[in-house]
Amino acid sequence: MKRVQALVHLTEVGKGEAVMRNVEHLLEEFGNEVTAEVVANGDGVKALLITGPHGEQVRALAEVGVRFAICAHSTRAQGFTREDFPRVVAVVPSGVGEIVRRENEGFAYIRP
Repeated sequence: MKRVQALVHLTEVGKGEAVMRNVEHLLEEFGNEVTAEVVANGDGVKALLITGPHGEQVRALAEVGVRFAICAHSTRAQGFTREDFPRVVAVVPSGVGEIVRRENEGFAYIRP
């Protein structure tokens, strides 16, 4: 089977649970054959805060290879710094830029 690549877009803090569930379902269905990334921008970055509701899920999913990325513009606009997020979360210059890059690489786009 060809490797599956999926990007899950997180734009609202309230969608955090659905995003985590979507990623877990991808892992259940495709196992080691999936490359998954969650890109958060706008209000969605709040779902990935250290003090946020999904800290344990983020760490557990990162341990099995899921990549998490937050938009630098969104974090700055909301007054957050790098230290407000777990180390497993990467900061990218632009959330939309990351999405465009990944789609050009063949990632499927999912937005719950």
